[in-house]
Amino acid sequence: MGDIMRFLRAVIIGILAIFPGTIVGFLGWIAVGQSMDNSSLGVTLFCNIVPLGFVIVGFIWSWINGEEYALNYQG
Repeated sequence: MGDIMRFLRAVIIGILAIFPGTIVGFLGWIAVGQSMDNSSLGVTLFCNIVPLGFVIVGFIWSWINGEEYALNYQG
């Protein structure tokens, strides 16, 4: 049960990390010149890869720091 709680917490925090990721991506998109060409590297990087990276990093960070939900916690 502890691993399920830890996983759900990590998923929720990972999903919530999309919000700061989109803000950083938006500011990066503005910084590179606000291209409207969807195939350009700046649009792909800042509108797709940066927010997805924030979700992945948020999940990993939450999993690492979710030790209190692990069954082997000695708190």
